[in-house]
Amino acid sequence: MMREAERKADGWHSASRALAHSRTALSRSPARFAATALVGAAFLAFGVAPIGDAHAASHDIASFIKEHDRNGDGVVTAQEYQAVRDQQFKALDTNGDGWVSEAEYSAEFEARLTKENVPAERKAQQLKQTHIRFAAIDLDGDQKMSREEFMASGWRMFGFHDKNGDQKVDPADVALAASFKPLLDKDREVAGKAP
Repeated sequence: MMREAERKADGWHSASRALAHSRTALSRSPARFAATALVGAAFLAFGVAPIGDAHAASHDIASFIKEHDRNGDGVVTAQEYQAVRDQQFKALDTNGDGWVSEAEYSAEFEARLTKENVPAERKAQQLKQTHIRFAAIDLDGDQKMSREEFMASGWRMFGFHDKNGDQKVDPADVALAASFKPLLDKDREVAGKAP
C-alpha cells in the first residue's frame, strides 16, 4: 500500500500516481487480478453488466461521463473524478472508521437499488454479486476495503475510459470507444461460435 506521506490529505498527488498504484497493487496479487478478470469476462460473455441499473461503477463511457462530470462541460477531469471518489468513499464508510466493511458496502448498494426502484428479481441478482465486487476491490484480502483500495479500483476505471491517455475522459474517448465496438462485437460473435 502507498505510504501516507506519499498522498495528499485529500487524495492522490496525481491521477498518474493513482493509476501507477493501481497497477502495482494488481501486480502484487496476480491470483486476485485473474479472479477479477474472469468475473468480468464472464459478465461480458453473457452480456450481463455486473453493475446493472445501480451503476456501482460505470463500464459504459457515456454513463461514466454523465455520473462524474461535476461542472457539466462534458469532460471528466482527474480532479473532478477524485472529488467524486472522495465523496463516494465517505458515503460508504458509514461509521467513519476509515475503511469499508462488506456490510457497509452491501448496505449502500442495496439502498441505491431500492432508491432507483430496481425490480425485485434484478435487485436480488445484483445483491448476490456484491461480495464478488467487494473481494475484487479488497486487494489484500483483509476483509476491509481501505481508501487506497477503493481509489485504486476507481482509477482503474478512469484509466479504462481514458482511451487516449490524456488524463481526462471526454468526447474524444467516446469516439475512440465507439471505434473499438465493431472489433469487440466481432470477438464476441466469434467466441459465441466456438465449440
